[in-house]
Amino acid sequence: MSHVPDKYPAGTSQVPDAATVDYAAMLAAQGGVCAICKRPPKPGGRRFHKDHDHKTDRFRGLLCFTCNRYILGKYATVAKLRAAADYLERGGVA
Repeated sequence: MSHVPDKYPAGTSQVPDAATVDYAAMLAAQGGVCAICKRPPKPGGRRFHKDHDHKTDRFRGLLCFTCNRYILGKYATVAKLRAAADYLERGGVA
């Protein structure tokens, strides 16, 4: 299995797909924590999810269940995440 290198050769955009990512190597490369919330896996709990673009299968990183399911989710887009951040920063609708 391969792992995600620190840098890709100049002029390439070859990022591994989710199926070929080495979980242990990627977890080590992320410092042993979720790529979003930076928390480590719970002892005896679920492994982190291999987050990927559902259209291209391009691997993005390892996420805990909460970040994968509730922050990014299957239908998340950059625009929706920015809108959610704006909403929270405003303190809601009011």
